[in-house]
Amino acid sequence: MLGGLSSYRLGSATNLAIVELCRGHSQRSRVLFEQVLAEADGITYVRFGALDSFALLDLRDGKPEDCIEKIRQCAALIRADRLPARSWYDFAHQITRCAYFEHLEDWDAIVATADDADPELVRRQYKAIRTSLLCAKARALARLGRHRDADAALAAAVRSCPRGAVDPLIVLEASKALCASQRGDATRGAVHYDRALAGCRAIGHRYHEWWIERDRADVRRHTRESVTVEARERDLTETSLVLGDVSAILGAGHSIDLLAERIVAILRGTSMAARVEVQSESGQPYRPEPSADWDIEPDSAITIRLRGSDRRVAVRVRGVESIEEVSLLKSLTDILQAAVNRTADTETEDEDLNLWPRTVVHNGEDTIFRSPRMIELVRIAERLAATNLPILITGETGTGKEIIARLIHERSLAKRGPFVAFNCSAMPRELVESQLFGHRRGAFTGALDSFPGVIRAAEKGTLFLDEIGDLDTTTQPKLLRFLESGEIQPVGEVRAQRVGVRIVAATNANLEELADQGRFRRDLFYRVGVARIAMPPLRERKDEIPALASLFLTRFARECGRANLRLGDDLIAALLLHDWPGNIRQLANEIRRAAAMAADGQTLTAADLAPEVAAPWNARPVAPAAPAGPTVEVRLDQPLAQAIADLERRFIAHAMDAADGRVAEAAHLLGLSRKGLFLKRRRRGFLAG
Repeated sequence: MLGGLSSYRLGSATNLAIVELCRGHSQRSRVLFEQVLAEADGITYVRFGALDSFALLDLRDGKPEDCIEKIRQCAALIRADRLPARSWYDFAHQITRCAYFEHLEDWDAIVATADDADPELVRRQYKAIRTSLLCAKARALARLGRHRDADAALAAAVRSCPRGAVDPLIVLEASKALCASQRGDATRGAVHYDRALAGCRAIGHRYHEWWIERDRADVRRHTRESVTVEARERDLTETSLVLGDVSAILGAGHSIDLLAERIVAILRGTSMAARVEVQSESGQPYRPEPSADWDIEPDSAITIRLRGSDRRVAVRVRGVESIEEVSLLKSLTDILQAAVNRTADTETEDEDLNLWPRTVVHNGEDTIFRSPRMIELVRIAERLAATNLPILITGETGTGKEIIARLIHERSLAKRGPFVAFNCSAMPRELVESQLFGHRRGAFTGALDSFPGVIRAAEKGTLFLDEIGDLDTTTQPKLLRFLESGEIQPVGEVRAQRVGVRIVAATNANLEELADQGRFRRDLFYRVGVARIAMPPLRERKDEIPALASLFLTRFARECGRANLRLGDDLIAALLLHDWPGNIRQLANEIRRAAAMAADGQTLTAADLAPEVAAPWNARPVAPAAPAGPTVEVRLDQPLAQAIADLERRFIAHAMDAADGRVAEAAHLLGLSRKGLFLKRRRRGFLAG
């Protein structure tokens, strides 16, 4: 069945065998593993993966001798591979080794295996593998009677467990169950066993269900105690309050103070109430997006940290030692992170009130479609994409014509075919025809081989003809014939060939003027421009500049190896004042240069821009100082933060009065952007929310 399969098919067959193992279909899984191994000689990691999972199947079927033989073969493959560092497969294999050691009841070997892998797992952030190995270590330590160490391993597993990963969560619940049972808390152990088994049955994971049931039976046999947990009816009021708190948190991601208040309310309803401390600070460096994280301190305290705008709140819980308390705090942090992410992702937020607008990025390209004009243009492009009409995209250099062409391709009926771009001005005139339509071997001097041409290369897909205005006049009639008949005649061929290709063309020239000058065929202009899209220059869509700058900074900071770079308000204002003759391409290169010159953690300002870009900002008119203007007296015996806050409030109030309530004029008087003034007014209590 598998004879002659490529490594990809063998890998797929291995995955199918693993699925059958998880579903409990041992015989089907065994047949697939045996067939893969018969074909996988020389394909190291396919063979390794099959052997590793096959060993678990042998263990499941009560064949420990076959299991250890496959583990030895895995070890031989690892030694023969001779990689400079341990592979992901090697680390995943340690879970299988620990399963075999559990069968042997060699608890010390499990602890040693987990400890050996842990530092590298932490460094390389293999969270799911680390969670499983830490759980195996915790179970082994519990079997050895080292319950405090077992709890520490479980706490580390809770911290490492990736949010939303079902498999590690099942293993974690089963490990909590065994540790609690070994500690003598059979009732709590039974609860965790039931949760783990319910998870197995929910996703149909029969292999996990098998070893969890095995461990549960073994624990009962050794404790000589049969535990029965009666279903407890949860009080509806208690359930309602808990769900109400969770709902409030998920809906309050925009407010750091409200999030902290709800978290503290939950914690003070537990046995940790007396150990909860809250620290709140304002006046922090501005952050456009809220964040939530947690960390464990050496003295067993856990701190949940919330950041947003200029606020920072830390909720600290002292003396956290039990795994239940660690799990609760980890779950609360997960909910907080979901809340702040939900706020960042919501589509109902008023974007005009944000200094950093959200962006809609298509396919990772330099694409920001936020202005009403561009959003409408994209809608038109998507409607045209559903047809087979040739499309002509016009616009200045650097406005993103090829990006729109790719979007049309991906929304078209030809999206499964190739997207082939051809620049009509980049090829010598004498070669354009053969490059477009192809040529037969020997058709002209230098034609040593036949060439299909870019039109045939784009068959059943989209051909993007960039700078079509520069197409040689001798080639234009042949392109017109292709557009009208769908046929091409390669150089040197006697017969025409039919090709099905979607044509999208682009130019930064005025084709009507070129047609008047006789440099572009008017009939070709009408044929290629059945549907037209005009890309506006960046100076006419400046409301997209902040989002574009943020996108480019993230990309180029990563490219240049810079960390924690930020865009200052004056830099954004300077970008908005410049007219950008090079459009988006020029903006991208400017941000790229600024990122390359910056230091880690730097906030980029207008001074970091090229002189010609920053010139309009530097030449802006400033409000002349009125010698007899109003003054403010400041007491010197008060905290600095309080004095600064009072000054800001008075300056803002005076500017708004002087401008008769006109926000743009008040922002100009204060030397701020309009959105910068909005944020300061909200922070200082002039605005609600």
